[in-house]
Amino acid sequence: MAKAKAKTPQCVKLYKSKDKAHESFQIVLDGKSITTTIAQPFTSGKPKKQTLATPDKAKARFDQLVADKRAEGYRVLGEIDPPQVAVARNEELEAAIREDRDDPAPYLVYADWLQGQGSPIGEMLVYAQRKKPKQALAIAHKLGLPLKELATFGWKHGLWQWLRLENEIDWNDARWDPVPFARSLFSSPLCVALEELRIGILRWDFNDQPAVLAEAGKYGWAKDLQRLHLGDVQSVDMDHHTIGDVGKVITKHFPNLISLKLHSGSQSWRGSGETFGVAGLELPRLEELVVETCAMNGKRMKALAMAKLPALEKLELWFGARDREGTARIADVVPVLDGKQFPKLRHLGLRNTELVTDIIRLLPDRKVAKQIVSLDLSMSIMTDEDAAELAAEAGKFSALETLDVSENYITAAGARVLKAAFKGVKIDHSSGKEIDEDDDDDGGTNRYVSVHE
Repeated sequence: MAKAKAKTPQCVKLYKSKDKAHESFQIVLDGKSITTTIAQPFTSGKPKKQTLATPDKAKARFDQLVADKRAEGYRVLGEIDPPQVAVARNEELEAAIREDRDDPAPYLVYADWLQGQGSPIGEMLVYAQRKKPKQALAIAHKLGLPLKELATFGWKHGLWQWLRLENEIDWNDARWDPVPFARSLFSSPLCVALEELRIGILRWDFNDQPAVLAEAGKYGWAKDLQRLHLGDVQSVDMDHHTIGDVGKVITKHFPNLISLKLHSGSQSWRGSGETFGVAGLELPRLEELVVETCAMNGKRMKALAMAKLPALEKLELWFGARDREGTARIADVVPVLDGKQFPKLRHLGLRNTELVTDIIRLLPDRKVAKQIVSLDLSMSIMTDEDAAELAAEAGKFSALETLDVSENYITAAGARVLKAAFKGVKIDHSSGKEIDEDDDDDGGTNRYVSVHE
């Protein structure tokens, strides 16, 4: 007789805000045993186990404990309680607001329609117009607002102007699926006029951003979003955070972006899937693209050089160190310098790169040199010799107004050479780095980009 297949243990993890912090409650049902653990975020806590007479009794006890904790205010991570007020939607009026988000008139038209539908959201918009934020916020709370440790936002005329997602409660909770949380926010009427979406860390070592972006694409505001920032993190080493394969999903769901910022490492050691992909960008209105990385390889650089961005005016690219994952070659950069792919380019940043000497030798004779008004070569390994080569070609940068060579290995003497050649150009050469003398017998020196991991 075949053995019955053992049932997979059932696990529920709930969170509650407590004393300006957060406490987690985890309960695991395994046959007749129940194990509960109460812990602070990023700690393991001390498990407590109890065994009941039968699996059925254990299941009943399990359900009761979960119900008790929910009654105390514990919720699944990111769970937002349903609205406590009537919600009505009108996609046509919402689209009219997004046509000119600064104009208060469409907000009031929408408010009048909402009040006619018996929805207090209309009253909320009226309060906002009358500069009564407390009354407006009281209604917003009844719609369901996220914990500030999971999402923050800014207001305009009573609706969200920008929204930032980051799991500051417990990004090590691998079981958590951030998509339902994102859905509860993206489907909210408060997102109607959203201009900017920022996403930080959701789960450690998971690339959740593509799925979250695909969820956003289900709502009308996504096609009119103006600014998107993926990898909006400050306190984590760059290569410890990745954003996944995002090029095509951005193109599909956010066609009218004017600004896009991507901040990501690579973590190629994972060995499966694309941890940072930018292929497929096609954004007809995009004016600004910033890619901050320590892992600009040839594949990523070629994908960016092939991006269809006819309105692009500002391009800022970081590279990284070649002995790690910043392995792009100068040949991969040349298409950007030729000026054909991005004919309107006026601001060029090629930062954090060991290719800076090659760039300086190629750039002056490329078409883009004549049209850029700002050039940023900061965070790299420029020396006085590089500065002298660039200074010798100053006349070829006829439109240049600003030059940033900060965080390089340029001395005061090298800076004077640049200033003498680039007359009338504002030059930033601050925070110069000092060359580390090598211990090798050949007397070599070590120079490093500012961000290499």
